[in-house]
Amino acid sequence: MTSTLALAIERKQWEAAALCLALGVTRAASRLPPEAIDSLLELLERPPRPARRKGNGGRR
Repeated sequence: MTSTLALAIERKQWEAAALCLALGVTRAASRLPPEAIDSLLELLERPPRPARRKGNGGRR
C-alpha cells in the first residue's frame, strides 16, 4: 500500500504533499511535552545554515 504522501510526491501534487507533511508534524508535536514544543519552535525560527560542500569532507 502506498502512502498519501508518496502518491502526492509521485504525482507532483506539491500542495497535497505539503499538507501531508504538516499533518505529520502536527501529530508528532502533539505528543511532545510543552517545553519540547518551545524548543522545536525556536529551532524552526532560526535561519537555515548553508549546505556543506560534498567531495572535500566539508572543508573549504
